[in-house]
Amino acid sequence: MKYISLIILTLLQYGLASNNLNLGKNVTVSGISSGGYFAHQFHIINSGFVNGAAIFAAGPFYCARGNAITAMNTCMEGKLVSGTSLFSYQYINTLQFSGLIDPAFNLKDDKVFLFSGVLDKVVHQKVTNELNSLYELLGVKELKYVKDLQVAHTLPTLDQGGECTKSQTPFIGNCNYNGALESLRTLYPDRRKENNVLGGTLTKVSQGKYFSSFDIGLYRPLLMEDAYMYIPKYCKDHQCELHIAFHGCKQSLDDIGTDYIDKSGFIEASEELGLVVLFPQAKKSLSDFQNPNSCWDWWGYSGMDYSVRTGQQVRIITDMVKDLLNKNMQ
Repeated sequence: MKYISLIILTLLQYGLASNNLNLGKNVTVSGISSGGYFAHQFHIINSGFVNGAAIFAAGPFYCARGNAITAMNTCMEGKLVSGTSLFSYQYINTLQFSGLIDPAFNLKDDKVFLFSGVLDKVVHQKVTNELNSLYELLGVKELKYVKDLQVAHTLPTLDQGGECTKSQTPFIGNCNYNGALESLRTLYPDRRKENNVLGGTLTKVSQGKYFSSFDIGLYRPLLMEDAYMYIPKYCKDHQCELHIAFHGCKQSLDDIGTDYIDKSGFIEASEELGLVVLFPQAKKSLSDFQNPNSCWDWWGYSGMDYSVRTGQQVRIITDMVKDLLNKNMQ
């Protein structure tokens, strides 16, 4: 998307209050790398209202077990990763009976799209194989796994980004494969083609307003003050579903500007399928030991409850999404 600044200016002219959205009750998520892990995490925790996930280059729930070394060795490089899916499945069952996540039976009727590039040496394919096995254990029947393309650790697009066979910034690859559209078509197989011309609006949505009174000082969330939301023109007059697209490490606004928003393909796909897309934004830490790469938390840097509904990032994004669904857009 080459003219995103014009779209922003158009929105600011009308103001957010004028966008009286009519959002459906169902939500889907997507993400790559840390965003893929977080999207999967968000799906498992909130399966009561999240009914589909598209996950690129990530592994199974609670793979890191709250440990950064395990995250790197097992959940990225794939060392001793075999059997992690069974551990995740058992842990999910424990959490659901404790009320810390939604009941796992919600997942059985969901649609899931998984992607792992053959050339991905950042999150090895055997890690995503375990994610696939986990969804099978959870009884997900509508499960599509693409794992035969010569793609590195990058979000595959039709014609945007860098070399498809290299894992390098902005981690968006020119792969002659429209990952955003293919994944969303899997999640929304019955959505008819609405439009393929960009004519919607992009707006900021506050994340900071959902920080609690405890989210201060050393505990201030590594989230930006604002997320972004793209609203197709069609969705201003018709009911649309909400899709949440989580960027990966080194893909936040601080890292690559709006590239993940305007080059990932999700905006174009949203126009074609009639979807509102929310782009939450993580924030890099000032210190190297916490989160210097703007990653989403899938290993515990925000607190040891990161993988349940009380986890700081999950709680904030959940509150924001539920507010949007209730049309409380301020």
